[in-house]
Amino acid sequence: MEAKPRVLVADDAPTVTLLVQRGLEADGWEVVVANDGYDAFQLGLEGDFDLALIDHLMPSMLGAEIVQRWHEEGVETPVLILSGMDDEETVTGCLEVGAADFVRKPFNIRELQMRARLHARNSPAVA
Repeated sequence: MEAKPRVLVADDAPTVTLLVQRGLEADGWEVVVANDGYDAFQLGLEGDFDLALIDHLMPSMLGAEIVQRWHEEGVETPVLILSGMDDEETVTGCLEVGAADFVRKPFNIRELQMRARLHARNSPAVA
């Protein structure tokens, strides 16, 4: 039996977390959930994830800060930032620190599944 790809989903909104978790599990992913920025950061350091989907506005640590600090620590997990903020400064700021993609809320779960598959193909854990 082939191992499922692993994804870290971090969002402080339980409804969003549940939607993403159910959508990705239905698409064959093993999902690990964090509800806080610091917890997501720690899980990313400790876990071997094929992908991370992280809300930008998280308690204790912004999504862009998580991405930047992971890169400093040598974590190569591709990150999709999820955010209701879609101003140019936020989007470009997240991409500049190393996020693989930026997904605006609200999003279509099918599109999110497709983006997840696309970026996981480039993951060091999958390659």
